[in-house]
Amino acid sequence: MLRIYVDDRELNSGIPEILRELGIAVIIKQLSVGDYVISEDTAVERKTVSDLVNSVFDKRFFDQLERLSSTYANPFLVIEGDVTRIREITDRWKAVNSALVSATLSFNVKVLYSIDKRETAEILKKISEKVSSESKKRGITLHDKPKFENIKQEQEYLVEAFPQIGEILAKKLLEYFGTVRSICNASISELEKAIGSRRKAEEIFKIINTPYNTPSANSDSKRSLLDYFK
Repeated sequence: MLRIYVDDRELNSGIPEILRELGIAVIIKQLSVGDYVISEDTAVERKTVSDLVNSVFDKRFFDQLERLSSTYANPFLVIEGDVTRIREITDRWKAVNSALVSATLSFNVKVLYSIDKRETAEILKKISEKVSSESKKRGITLHDKPKFENIKQEQEYLVEAFPQIGEILAKKLLEYFGTVRSICNASISELEKAIGSRRKAEEIFKIINTPYNTPSANSDSKRSLLDYFK
């Protein structure tokens, strides 16, 4: 069965119900990027004609496209409704047209059009059918990276990615070593002093220092820590 992740803000659109009627498994999530995630590489932003116009002039449009195209290799924008209404909504309709051109040329976003919510659902189904074979092989991973206000938050987020290192320990490590590079260059003993756990220190050290293309990196086999010093 085809599966599509749907942002919870799309519930009132009526599209999730139509997708279910079309035989799609709909999974409602709070998505930070896109309105519909179809595969590891494919996501769709949906905009009604009125929302398109509003988002262009309040600057949301380009921010959304930038995040969509930087997160997914195969991004789509679906414009829903009668596009001739753009001239009725605003006398600055040329700016909206320019924005759509930029969507394709500057952000590599494929722009599709639908007349109503049912046609939007059918487009989503068709996209899902096209990419489903690849999705079955790889599964779907939701890209849910937060937006950062400064480099300090980015550093904390990066260090938190280490196993069993939450917000508090990430800050401890950064305060102790000063930079992410210093954490990566630290010995097991130095890491242990910073976080107070030998086991966690060993795990972090192993992840940082194990060469990517080695049998130990691609299997569950245990490697002696002494091997790192040979």
